[in-house]
Amino acid sequence: MSDDRPVIHRNGLRHFSKSKRWNVLRLPFAQEIAQLKNTIRFMNHRLLPATIFWPCMAVICLLSLWLRMAFPIYGLGWASYDDLLFVRQAAEIGMGNWLGNYSNLTLSKGIGYSLFMLANHATGLPLKFSEHALYLATSLYFSLTVAQLYRSRPAALVCFFLLAFMPTAWVSGAGGRVVREGLYISQSLLLLTLAIRCWVLPEAESVALQLRVRWRALVAMGLVGGWFWITREEGVWLVPSMLLLMAYWLLRQTQWRNQWRATLAFLAVPLLAASLVVLTINTVNYAVYGTFRNNDFRSSDFQAGYGALTRIRHDNWQRYVLFPKDARERAYEMSAAARELKPYFEGAGGQSWRDAGCNQTQTSPCPEILSGWFMWALRDAVAQAGHYNSAYDARAFYRRLSTEIETGCQKRPGECLPMRKTLLPPWHEGYAADTLQASWAVFNTLATLGNGFPRIEASLGDPKQLALFDSVTNGPLAPPADSKGLWGEHTLKSPRDSLRLQWAERLSTWISKFSTFALPLAFVIWLIWSVLSVLQSVRRRTLPPQAWWVASAIAGGIITRVLLLGFLEATSIPSNNMLYLFPLVPFSLVMLPVMLWGVLRWLTPRVRHNAAAA
Repeated sequence: MSDDRPVIHRNGLRHFSKSKRWNVLRLPFAQEIAQLKNTIRFMNHRLLPATIFWPCMAVICLLSLWLRMAFPIYGLGWASYDDLLFVRQAAEIGMGNWLGNYSNLTLSKGIGYSLFMLANHATGLPLKFSEHALYLATSLYFSLTVAQLYRSRPAALVCFFLLAFMPTAWVSGAGGRVVREGLYISQSLLLLTLAIRCWVLPEAESVALQLRVRWRALVAMGLVGGWFWITREEGVWLVPSMLLLMAYWLLRQTQWRNQWRATLAFLAVPLLAASLVVLTINTVNYAVYGTFRNNDFRSSDFQAGYGALTRIRHDNWQRYVLFPKDARERAYEMSAAARELKPYFEGAGGQSWRDAGCNQTQTSPCPEILSGWFMWALRDAVAQAGHYNSAYDARAFYRRLSTEIETGCQKRPGECLPMRKTLLPPWHEGYAADTLQASWAVFNTLATLGNGFPRIEASLGDPKQLALFDSVTNGPLAPPADSKGLWGEHTLKSPRDSLRLQWAERLSTWISKFSTFALPLAFVIWLIWSVLSVLQSVRRRTLPPQAWWVASAIAGGIITRVLLLGFLEATSIPSNNMLYLFPLVPFSLVMLPVMLWGVLRWLTPRVRHNAAAA
């Protein structure tokens, strides 16, 4: 029965009930919102029929590929811990050697990108063409999912346009390098899209029927999730978004008690598929190297050895310094294993890492090995001490180091912090405020897209290194700075590429300006929408709309990664850059259109209800 009857209070005044008052408050805006919604509906069905929509999408896709191929690979032959490492690993796998002879670099990075690079090498296609083609396919899949969610082709077209002409793809230091971010950006967006299709789009039918219809998408989500996990080490940043979408699906299953087996199966399928990918890589590594893992930095033995050294107290705390001179001297006294590392840390090896960190961060005077480089210095020191001949030897050394430091700390408790088995730095009282401040700076960098402009930079490295890059990636590489062009002088682009560069610069300028205002505005709208949706849900005892959950998943991914990078920027390593923000750029570009269409759909039923009530 309706609750819109007038109510007589003690004072004799006539009032409307709560729901009627809510309608009255919305009435002044109902006409304007209805007109806007009718305009969008007209655009969807009349101005953008399928005969126009699909050609527009095709033109955007082809133009995006045409522009992207004006920017060759920015080869960094000297980057033996990053670009060159991925290229070498792909070459080793292709020659049947898996990851090559075991060393301190063998399991230091995820294998997902090297496997993709090898598969692309077999096709003969340029690596950056394949990366961008995969990204465009993922962007199209996401845009069509948005169209299905909102029943709106214009929403899909706007999202796909913004995604296809993402400016950071044309910046050599982000999109041009042979690093994991070129693949990771597609994996992140694809994983989110599959989660939306599996957990948000299904109608409230029986779980068993959903499982029969969606099992392929669930398997795909699991396989992509496993691939995502073995590509980079910080995959946890996307977990809150995935859990939020999964929670929405669970809350809709009102009959789960009667269908608990089907519900468990629906949730287990992607987990099993992801586990299959990860366990396959772990098994191969065990067969080849004798260690059941896919990455050393996630292993308990390395974290124990690393944490043992960083728990030793310092005489004077210094930001970004984990293992200063005084702490090293205490470690040498406590542990025979630590003394084996002394020649490296106190010699040329330690000095090279001090110089690398301080030069990159422009730190002067240069105090010690900075925290972002210490993990690599530690692994190099262990290798020089002869403990990376096998995975078993390295594992035993880190455990021995941890045990000996623990014994020493028990004898000298005043010189140590509590036992640590983590890569996180010891907490300092100023880190919370510093993280928030750094996170705000990271958010501003994301909003402005780093203020970067499309550019081509000369490749760096000796001819042998660059030849390996060219062979494995199928080129084309930007020529070194000392190369000569067709007209006898140095050139990095042809006249045709100059035209494409001009187009890219114009698009980059426009989209960067749009992003600068769009991302903060999107978050303001999301916060207001969240408050109103929660209030309405409490009042009506219903769930917030589908669109809110999708928008919140996008916002959650942005917030989580921005906070993660802010924490790293404040405590460990320079992280406020577009290379680390690269996977977030698609999220940030589509957040405003996803938010606006979602809010309009949320308001539409209320407009109709208000008009009827009036």
